[in-house]
Amino acid sequence: MKIKITAIVLSLLSVVTLAGCAAATTNTSSDAAAKEDTLFQASTINSLLAGNYDGFMSFGELKQHGDVGIGTFNALDGELVMIDNTVYKVKASGEVVEVPDADTTPFAAVTYFNEDATKSLGPTASLAALEQELDKLITNPEAFYVFRIDGTFNTIKARSVPSQEKPYPVLSEAVKKQAIFDYQKITGTLVGLWCPEDIGGLNVKGYHFHFIADDRSKGGHLLDVSFDSAAAFIDQTDGFFMTLSPNTPTETVTDAESAIDAVEK
Repeated sequence: MKIKITAIVLSLLSVVTLAGCAAATTNTSSDAAAKEDTLFQASTINSLLAGNYDGFMSFGELKQHGDVGIGTFNALDGELVMIDNTVYKVKASGEVVEVPDADTTPFAAVTYFNEDATKSLGPTASLAALEQELDKLITNPEAFYVFRIDGTFNTIKARSVPSQEKPYPVLSEAVKKQAIFDYQKITGTLVGLWCPEDIGGLNVKGYHFHFIADDRSKGGHLLDVSFDSAAAFIDQTDGFFMTLSPNTPTETVTDAESAIDAVEK
């Protein structure tokens, strides 16, 4: 794995490098976490896939590592959109609420958004077409990219997942009860993350977007989109810093790629 890994921090706060990483650098946890050009992540996607929904990091702490990002909430209660250092929860009911710093997350990825490039996007008929256009902006396939796309969208198809009860089901089962939202002519922002092909079980390879309306009344995990024009802002993020959940899922997922396909689409 050739991704530049700054450090991975275990729940006991010991600093280790990623096994198999070709050229990892090891810093103290404070140095790594303070580095703005770093994607900070709480837990792994494999842990979430297996039903590890117990929140362990407060949003007050998460905000110390970034001002934009995506993720979820304790008990998988909705879709997380962090924008301008404010955390919003899109509930399965469709309601959007601002989240207090004391609430917790079992999985999130954030960074300080430092704009590296911008691009004006023309007519786009689908999420697949948007991703093809954004592919042209991925200049380093071993880096992480965070996107902010502002516009008035002709259509947005999004989803949210209701809060789960213990014993938690695996994520592919939990999303079967998702709520689907269809929005038309809505102004807002797509907050997205692109991870390298060899990210493994740490996060979702490729693109992952959440949506939030300008008036903060609508949003969700993005399933599809169309628009006539939009403005894309890109932050290339070369460092990666992760703290693992202290909780252990009770289930296991043997085919992570199939599980990701099931929950992302």
